Amino acid sequence: MTPASPLIEATTPFDQPVKLKGRHRFFQGLQRMSSSPSLAKLGRTRSNEKVYKSSQKASISCVTLNSPVSTYSLSPPNSYSSHLSNGFSTAPTTPGTPGSQQSYFEANSRLRMLDLNDVTTSSIPLDIRTSKPLSAPLPEISEKPFPRRPDFNFWKDLPRELRLHVLSFLSPKELWTSLDCQTYYQQITSEALVKIMLKAGAFVKNLNLRGCVQLRDQWLSLGTRMTNQECRNLETFSIEGCKIERSSIHFFLLRNPRLLHINMPSMQNINNATMKIIACHCPQLELLNIDWCSQIDTKGLKKVIQSCLNLTDLRASEVRGLDENDFMLEIFQRNTLERLVLQHCESLTDEALQIMVHGDDPERDVLSDRPLVPPRRIRHLDISRCRSLTDKGVSSLAYNVPYLEGLRLCQNTALTDDALEELLQSTNRLTHLEVEEVEQLTNATLISLSKSAAAKSLEHLSISYCEQMGDIGVLPLLKACPEIKSMCLDNTRISDLVLMEASEQVRKRGSTIKKSHIPKKGLELVAFDCANVTWAGVREVLQGNGRVMQGRKKSVVQIQAVGFDGEEKKTRKVVEIQELLYPAQIIHLKAFYGWQQTVEEHYKRCVTGRWGAAARLEEKWAEWMVASEEVGVVGGHGWSSRRRRRRARDAETRVRDDEDGAAQDTATGDEGSGMEYAAGRVPRTGRRRARSGGCTVM
Repeated sequence: MTPASPLIEATTPFDQPVKLKGRHRFFQGLQRMSSSPSLAKLGRTRSNEKVYKSSQKASISCVTLNSPVSTYSLSPPNSYSSHLSNGFSTAPTTPGTPGSQQSYFEANSRLRMLDLNDVTTSSIPLDIRTSKPLSAPLPEISEKPFPRRPDFNFWKDLPRELRLHVLSFLSPKELWTSLDCQTYYQQITSEALVKIMLKAGAFVKNLNLRGCVQLRDQWLSLGTRMTNQECRNLETFSIEGCKIERSSIHFFLLRNPRLLHINMPSMQNINNATMKIIACHCPQLELLNIDWCSQIDTKGLKKVIQSCLNLTDLRASEVRGLDENDFMLEIFQRNTLERLVLQHCESLTDEALQIMVHGDDPERDVLSDRPLVPPRRIRHLDISRCRSLTDKGVSSLAYNVPYLEGLRLCQNTALTDDALEELLQSTNRLTHLEVEEVEQLTNATLISLSKSAAAKSLEHLSISYCEQMGDIGVLPLLKACPEIKSMCLDNTRISDLVLMEASEQVRKRGSTIKKSHIPKKGLELVAFDCANVTWAGVREVLQGNGRVMQGRKKSVVQIQAVGFDGEEKKTRKVVEIQELLYPAQIIHLKAFYGWQQTVEEHYKRCVTGRWGAAARLEEKWAEWMVASEEVGVVGGHGWSSRRRRRRARDAETRVRDDEDGAAQDTATGDEGSGMEYAAGRVPRTGRRRARSGGCTVM
């Protein structure tokens, strides 16, 4: 090919390039490799020689890899070659493109290829990618962690003027979506509250007026004035504790069809007509709270359940007419309720409860005689103070409420252990159980609960005033419930053993080696008014809360500089350091009122990490308790003097009866020690003793 050939002329930079095919394209690719030594020997004229000569820009030298001694293969020089780019950007550098502003090379610069023979004068091999000697190690870059900014309240730290300026850019719709007066209802005046409601009436979705009794005389006028503002977007409506007329309540219900939550307990002026309005105008209702509304019965509630298909939470304490089977059958057929509260419903009978769970005349299994019905979706059930319920009604819940998490059966005095035996075995998700003042329950119920699957998930237990329950049932339950967080054991027969076991179980939940770690409350334990609980058991809880234990030893290398004859010599020494383990969880105890102030102060010191101060307080309190007992026995003074005087009178009566032969002495040798001294009298026969034929002095 000659320089005057049309192929060469077509490749000038001033004309558009022509797409070639076949061997012409192959020859053009060979000609572009101007620095190739094989083509240089042929003596052919380079087609782009004029281009190189026309430019006055400096060239950039690169090293070709076509030498036989190189382990790299030669690739055509282009902008995407990693060996020729030398780490620079390979983005297009043509003028006018987005990448031309960030290019390291100018647009008219040229590349001049060098042979490896030209750079053999250097005896140090080069790394093509880094242009550094291969033997030189790469520098290590230490990545320092970015300093974390401490948490702060940005809005609280702003000056009041800046906060008002920021709020000025927001529209009323964005500001007044939720109007909750529960926290400041005592500080706001009725005029200010009315003004806010009128201005934001068209935007409010959540309206909580709990406790706003100052609006009692303005509800009627407020309803008329808010009609013009079109308060029709409410989703949550709460008027608990408000003095409001029935017509005003109906006004809000009629104009808000999007209501999801209605909370109006203890409203004595609403009746079944209110329930009819809710059923007709609030079809999306999910929560209805009408606790202690004595004017409502099951006739009005039945319409709500039939119309509101999304109703999942019904709280209807002290509602009349629950003995009607039609209403209970409607609840069974819907099967949408997840929370049902029926406290103090005297009309709730065993038959009504069975219809709500089983339906009317269900098909039964041949072997187990259990009704074959779909499981109930109830998760929280409260049937406290339903005096008409017996074991027959409560036992019908067994195997039919598998999703039950909370159960309250307080003050149902007719219940026994048989009512809960099968129910506790079939509720694997139970977390809250309250059986306060169910006097006939015994330790058998707690033992059955400890053996069930619900023990693994139980978090709250209340057996207050169950006087037949004690250590025999509570101790195995503490060991079987690793997630227990609250226990109400007041007025029971528990002793110091329960407090010691509770402290041990909480300690097993974990510890930490960080002294600055603040422990959290692991167990809320209520144990006041328990005759068998003494200050020694309370002290065990205090010691467990502030106990700092020794962990494993850790070896640490220490370097010491020792001077000898004017010269310093460094020595290495291995020292073993004892790690300390601090409790991660502690117990919040409620005990006898005379000790509670000390217990609370000790708890405050533990939750703030002042372990030394907590230990000193526990030690001083124990010394004071021992001294007060000694003083109280001799002089009749101290916090327990009244109790000791009462016991002294009882002991004197027993001694007199024993001398007369009217009664037998059943007390132990330790009971009644110093009773006569506490009453200010000298005993006639010394310390009381049993009739065992022992020494008179002892």
